[in-house]
Amino acid sequence: MDREVLMHQMTERFQEAFGKALDKLERAPDGQWIAASEFAFRDVFFELVKECYQKALQDKIDAHPTAQQAAFSPSEPCASRPPPSAEQGPASGERPHRSR
Repeated sequence: MDREVLMHQMTERFQEAFGKALDKLERAPDGQWIAASEFAFRDVFFELVKECYQKALQDKIDAHPTAQQAAFSPSEPCASRPPPSAEQGPASGERPHRSR
């Protein structure tokens, strides 16, 4: 994880988000500044917090030494597992009986 790159990216995102929130405040009618902008600020910054956390976590995962080894494609067969057998369960339309 490159902390400086991440900080720079998220600083830019903060500036965008803060600009959006300030736009809402500027467009708020007189006498309704709080009512017209409070939730806009909350929503913009809630999304920013979520984005920052997801980005930081993903960067940490990607930087982990085993990240490349753990990567897999669900559409490609795994070399360490044998191919699935033809008998994996009931035929389509049939459901196993479940009792509680």
